Formats: sequence, C-alpha cells, structure tokens
Amino acid sequence: MDIGVLTVVAASLVAMSVVAWYRVIARHDETEGRGFRVGVAGMLSVLAFIAGYFEVSHHLRQQLATEALGVLSDVDGISADCERLTEGLLNLSQYQGYVYFDGTNVAHLRRQVCHNLWDYAHGGQANPTEDQILAVHVVGHEAMHINGIRTESVAECTAVQLNHLIAEELGATPEEARELQRRYFEDLYPRQRSNYISSECREGGDLDIFPDRTEFP
Repeated sequence: MDIGVLTVVAASLVAMSVVAWYRVIARHDETEGRGFRVGVAGMLSVLAFIAGYFEVSHHLRQQLATEALGVLSDVDGISADCERLTEGLLNLSQYQGYVYFDGTNVAHLRRQVCHNLWDYAHGGQANPTEDQILAVHVVGHEAMHINGIRTESVAECTAVQLNHLIAEELGATPEEARELQRRYFEDLYPRQRSNYISSECREGGDLDIFPDRTEFP
C-alpha cells in the first residue's frame, strides 16, 4: 500500500476534525467558547479536505500510470509507483523512471512524469507539450524493462515503435498518437543519452520489430 507523509497528514487531519466537531456538538449548550470551537473544527475540516484532495489526486495519477503500463505489458501485478513530493525533493537523479532488475513488476516514475501523463490524458492529446510526449514514452520504456528487456537502447527503440498505443489508450486518436510517436522519434530520441540510442533503431535495422512495415517507427 502506498503510504506517504501526506497520507498520514490527511488521516490525522480527518481524525482531528471529527473530534473537533464532536466537541462542538457535545457542548452545543455552552455558549462560552462556542465560536472558537466551531472555528477550529471548520479550519481542521478545510485542511483535511485539501490534504485529502492532493492524496486522492496522487492515487488517481498512479492508477492512470499503472493502466498505461498495462498497454505494453501483461506481466502479472504490474504497477506504477509515482514519486511523492517529499521524495522528489530528495531525488537528485536525472532519470525519469526506473525498474529494479530483480524480477520486480513496479515502474518507479518521477513525480512530474505522472503529472504530465495525467495532463496529456485530460486534454493534451491534440497538441501535447514535449514534457507530455516524454511522459507517455517513459511509461512505454519502463514497461519494456518490466517485460525483461535490460539493455537501454533496445528498451528505448522498442518503446519508440509502440508508444503510440499508450497514447491511444490515453484518449488520442490514431492520428494524434502517430504524431506523438513521430515527434518523439524525431525531436526527443536523438537527445537521449548515448547508451539509449542506436544506429539500428531505424527501418530495416536490427531493432526494427516490424520489418515488414515500410515506415518507421
């Protein structure tokens, strides 16, 4: 179960607001201090609502990322672990996601990747930003690692040829999905680290997973 600092804070605020309102009701006949008690209960309720909103939003983004991973992987129990705000403050890595090569089925994704994936799925399909395009692709790349592909260049090139399927799952039309795929391959793929790209990631190359198709990716 995904429990973070915000989970504890939200649960604590809910409990405190319940206690505060109980005291308001239990002491409704006492006029002295009534306004203060109501004010405290109201404030705690507002804070609990805000914390709960962000906690629920985190889980909704994580569920969306999990569903996106499932488009390219049928590994049992596959799931996404979206980075929380407190984790992100301490994470100095430049990697957008990673998978532990120990038989795990969890893709660990940077917080911004999950946010951009959510934004793409909720209105970004027609004109996605580069960050949204990258987020869709990162999910595909990590799905390849969960599928057992360890070599970065192979995982990257395979995801290049399949990331349009994730885009379609997230609401893009086939044309919009193909455009996202094209933009990633032409604009973002060449800028990846040297161990992520390969001269064989091309039509007819060793990493072409659709050799009978006359276009790439």
